[in-house]
Amino acid sequence: MPLAPAMAADDIDFVRGCWATRATPGGPVDGFLRLLPDRERGDRLEGHAVAAYGDPPPVRLDLSFARDGSALGLRRPAPGYEALDARLPSRYLRLPQVGAALLPRAGGHVAAYAQEDAKDWIVVKAYDERLTIQQIDAEGRVAVTYFDGERDGCD
Repeated sequence: MPLAPAMAADDIDFVRGCWATRATPGGPVDGFLRLLPDRERGDRLEGHAVAAYGDPPPVRLDLSFARDGSALGLRRPAPGYEALDARLPSRYLRLPQVGAALLPRAGGHVAAYAQEDAKDWIVVKAYDERLTIQQIDAEGRVAVTYFDGERDGCD
């Protein structure tokens, strides 16, 4: 699937804020994701998904969204390691042709990203005060859920 830069990409501010994950509904918080404007580069929303435990808590995911929604930077720890290393984030470009059909219900937001010539892609969905970030494989199935949590006010 060829990538085209999103010339007038939708606003990605729907991911902005603080989010929390729980192993069971209503259970204790086991992780946090905070996505806020970068202080030095206001054109990006940046943040980390971290565990709710540990000192310091291990970072599970590094994210950086262009504020216009055109690009996503994503970095995970190397397999077998809990901490992030010095690798640069993987860069994904917006797939403007992916529409609201990916949403589980009306009233939400969706953004899909892929790398040039990649068979998998990243889908970011927000609905009913929930945020989900998943890797979708070539067959359209969820391969990895990077984050699935609910809004936890911080902004």
